Amino acid sequence: MNSLKRIFSLLSLSSIFLICIATAFGQAEAKLQAEPNYDAILHVVVASSEPGQSDSLPQSLSSVSKQLRSDFGVTNFKLLNTYLGRMTNSGSLEYKGVSNAYAPVQESDTLTFLDWNLTGMKSLQNAAGQSVFQFQAFRFGARVPIKTSSFKDDSGKVNAVYNYESIGLTLQRMSVVENSPTLVGTLSQPRTNGTIFLILTVRSAAK
Repeated sequence: MNSLKRIFSLLSLSSIFLICIATAFGQAEAKLQAEPNYDAILHVVVASSEPGQSDSLPQSLSSVSKQLRSDFGVTNFKLLNTYLGRMTNSGSLEYKGVSNAYAPVQESDTLTFLDWNLTGMKSLQNAAGQSVFQFQAFRFGARVPIKTSSFKDDSGKVNAVYNYESIGLTLQRMSVVENSPTLVGTLSQPRTNGTIFLILTVRSAAK
């Protein structure tokens, strides 16, 4: 009888122990929450000689346009492209695509090959107490078609010959203030006097 009591007691204690572990584990799981999402928005802007382009930038870039006028002495701007990706802490973003907006003279049969990425995002605070996003790396690259010559085929049609020139920018360990458009770098536009400006904004995702 005593043996049965001891066995019953051991089984009861084991059951209580397992229930406690399961309860604690369930509570720990219940406390886990999805990390907040952030939108990373890259605006690609070029200094333009076209009249009437000075007001072509979105209102959200008004503060940056003042910086460009002050630091680079340019007055006309043209928004080439806007890219958006969603990230969380420690996340990364990679984009690859094509466009005809980056060539000096846009041709219907030529495209620019693009890639840009952000790596290792961290949400931190700077010395002023502002929310900032730090990245391990930022890269923007493009292969741009450049017309080098032309020739006539047997039918007399003139055909252009293009070579592709690579342009790009790579930054290691950079940060931007939350919801503040930041000029992160510049590129020269091939065969022109134009400058391409890369403006990055990171903000809390709406949903």
